Amino acid sequence: MKIKVKAEDFIVREVSTLQPTPQPQVHAVFRLTKQDWDTFDLVDLLARRLKIPRQDIATGGIKDRHGKTEQLLSIKNRRGLPAAVRALPPEENFDLTFLGYHATSITAREIRGNHFTITLRDIPVGDIEPILANAEIVSRWGVPNYYDEQRFGSARHGKGFMGKEIFRGSREKALRLYFEPSKFDDPRIRKLKSCVLENWYHWDRCLDGAFGEYREILTYLSRHGRAFHKALGLIERRFLVFALHAYQSLLFNQILSGHLEDLQRAHGFAVDPLAYSQGSFLFHRELPEVLFEQLKSRNLPVPGWDSRVTDPRIAEITARVLEQEGIQLKDLKVRQMSRIYINGVERPAILLPQEFRLEGIEEDELYKNRKKMTLRFFLPRGGYATLIVKRLEAGGGSQVQS
Repeated sequence: MKIKVKAEDFIVREVSTLQPTPQPQVHAVFRLTKQDWDTFDLVDLLARRLKIPRQDIATGGIKDRHGKTEQLLSIKNRRGLPAAVRALPPEENFDLTFLGYHATSITAREIRGNHFTITLRDIPVGDIEPILANAEIVSRWGVPNYYDEQRFGSARHGKGFMGKEIFRGSREKALRLYFEPSKFDDPRIRKLKSCVLENWYHWDRCLDGAFGEYREILTYLSRHGRAFHKALGLIERRFLVFALHAYQSLLFNQILSGHLEDLQRAHGFAVDPLAYSQGSFLFHRELPEVLFEQLKSRNLPVPGWDSRVTDPRIAEITARVLEQEGIQLKDLKVRQMSRIYINGVERPAILLPQEFRLEGIEEDELYKNRKKMTLRFFLPRGGYATLIVKRLEAGGGSQVQS
C-alpha cells in the first residue's frame, strides 16, 4: 500500500480557534496553502523575501512536505505588510491569503486539529478485507497515540539522537550527529556533511563548500578550535528544540509500548506489532470496555526533568525505559544553553479519530490490477495521520510506503 504518490493524495486542512479581525494589530494573519514545501524551509524563504527576522513569522504546526496542506501563518505587522506579501515574486506550490490581524502570533494552542483526506494506493485485492477489518478497530477503539516517524527527523541518519547528547552534555557528540549525513539530505548538504566528518578538527578544509548556518559554525570552529558548546549555540534555536523534543518523543513511545505490553499480559487482549525506524509500534485490537474507558482518559509522560509520575505502574515503566536509555529524569534539562527551555508534558495514551470514513474502493489508475480507496478523518492537535494509515495495514498485508 502506498500513500503520497501524488500531492493531492494527502490533503490536510488545519482547524484553528484563532479569529482574525479587520482592525490592524500586532500580527497579520494569512492562510498558507502549500505542497512540496517543508514548513521550516518556506518560513526561511519568506523571511528572506520580506527582509524580516525568521522569528517574526509563526505557525501553529509543521505540515507534511509531501501533500497539499492548508494552515494559518502570522507575521509581525509592519506598514504595508499585506501588500508586500501579495507582491512577492511568484513561487510554485505555495500561496498566502491575507485574512486579517491578531494581537498575538499564532501558536499550537490555537490549533484544534486537522482534517485529512488520504488516498491509499497500490492495494493488493487480498489486502482489502484486512484493511476494512482494521478500519473497524480504528473507528471503535482508536490507536495508541505514538509519535510517528516524521517526529524523528533529526535521527534519520540512524546514528542516534542529537537531543539525547545535548541533554547529557556531550556537546562534541551532539555536533557530530548534527553533521551526520542522511539519505534524505540533498546532495549538496550530504557532500558538505561528509567532508566535515572526514576532516573533523580541520574545519577550514570544508569552508569552500560551506553555506548558510553550516558555514557560520565551521568558521567559528576554525577560529576557536574545539569550542563545541558555543558552536552548538549557533544552530538555529527551533532545530535544537526539535531535536530535544524528538528524544523526549522516543521516550514517550517506549513508555506507551511498555504500558500496553503490561496491560496485554494482564488482560489478554490481542495486539499487532509493526516495526518502524526506532523500534516497534504495538497496536491493540479490541479492548475490554472498562479498560478502554480508562485508557481514553489516561495521559502518559513525555518525560522532562520536572516530570512527576504519580501512578506507580507508569512510574515503574518510566524508570525502566530511562534505565535502558542510560539516562535519568534529572538529566532531561538543557544546561548552559540560552533560550532553550525543555519541560516534561503529558500526552493522551489513546488517539481517537473523529468523522472516520473509509470509502470509494475502486481500480487504481496508477497501478495495474491494484485497488485504491479514500480515507477521511479529523485528528486533534498532535495526532499523526500516518499512524492511522499504518494501523490499517498492521497485522498483515503489505507495508505502507510513502
